[in-house]
Amino acid sequence: MPIGFIIGLGGGLASALLFYSAARGSPLLSTLLLLLTPLPSLLSGLGWGWLPAAAGAVAGALVMAGGASPSVALGYFLALGLPAALACYLAYLSRPQQDDANTVEWYPVGRLVAALSLYGGALPVAVLPLIGGSYEGLRAPMREFFRRLSTRAPELGLQPLNDHQIEALSEFIIAALPGALAAYWLAIFVLNLYLAARIARASGRLGRDWPDLPALSFPAGFPLLLAFALAASFFPGIPGVAGTSFTGALLLAYLIAGLALIHFIARGRAPWILWFVYAALLLFEPYTAVALTLGGLLEPALKLRRRFGASPPPT
Repeated sequence: MPIGFIIGLGGGLASALLFYSAARGSPLLSTLLLLLTPLPSLLSGLGWGWLPAAAGAVAGALVMAGGASPSVALGYFLALGLPAALACYLAYLSRPQQDDANTVEWYPVGRLVAALSLYGGALPVAVLPLIGGSYEGLRAPMREFFRRLSTRAPELGLQPLNDHQIEALSEFIIAALPGALAAYWLAIFVLNLYLAARIARASGRLGRDWPDLPALSFPAGFPLLLAFALAASFFPGIPGVAGTSFTGALLLAYLIAGLALIHFIARGRAPWILWFVYAALLLFEPYTAVALTLGGLLEPALKLRRRFGASPPPT
């Protein structure tokens, strides 16, 4: 067996083990493990190709089916195995440039992030059969969680919640959950894709040119998808779940675009701006995130990169 497939199988099994441990561990341990769960599969895919990553995804799913359950195996395959192979496949798509056949044009990083955001938006809908066909089944556990939290509120110097507040809060969480899950998945996956690419580049295994990340841009008409998703989120049933999940993923994608825009403006001119932006994200996260998302949304219309002048690509 070629060494690449052996590494791909190892990466898939390592991701499957992390996924299983995150699903069964304590809340703190689960959070830490989830942050790095896609990394082994993405490392093997970027270092040795998407086919080894796909083989690792299948192997990890089979092991999970035997060691845990078919539903957990399907959840792993949909949430980690398949998108890892897909991301690596897209990352290595290329074609000769029209004006120079000796120069390779790689798949744009903006389109890669856009594809992952669409996958992340579809994921909360795809896993519906695994949770009983609806997120409504989580309403009772959510109510119980807030009731227990309310009983401990006086210890924290807070007012306990009444039944009406508990019901309203549970309803809000259930309604927003698909969008939150989609955004959380996309954030984790994009972060791990970046880390895997950095590691592969440092080790000499990255088989493509490093993209100009601050110049990230989405396909024309992409904002229309966000408008459609936002409108669909007001519908009941599965259309509403799909609308909410795609809204969460696409808003996070535009937050990433806003961060790229800030990096584009800051590089080579005023790198200190980035310190203020990331400090604001930590201290005033909701407001800064909204401003960055609006920047990412408005850039194609206002041509903010062009207004602030072209920056040289990083060396």
